[in-house]
Amino acid sequence: MKRFDPFKHVNTQYGAPMGRRGASTVVSPENGKLCARHCGGYDCYDKGGAYWGAPLNVWAVWNHGKGDETVTYVRAANRATALVFAQIEGN
Repeated sequence: MKRFDPFKHVNTQYGAPMGRRGASTVVSPENGKLCARHCGGYDCYDKGGAYWGAPLNVWAVWNHGKGDETVTYVRAANRATALVFAQIEGN
């Protein structure tokens, strides 16, 4: 299985997009194991080049094996909080 990257490189002609679009399906432990990754960027941009503004405390949360279908982006101080926020956001 190919590893899901929630912060893929953005390739836009006119600069960086503002944030990223999440999936329409709700992230939920009922859909399988929850995964979370910090954006890992700098200067308000995630590692793939999307702009988020400050502070850069953005996390991607998704269900394992269903990344493109369930990914959501939240601002949180740590992984545990991001997992909680992602589930609340979907309700």
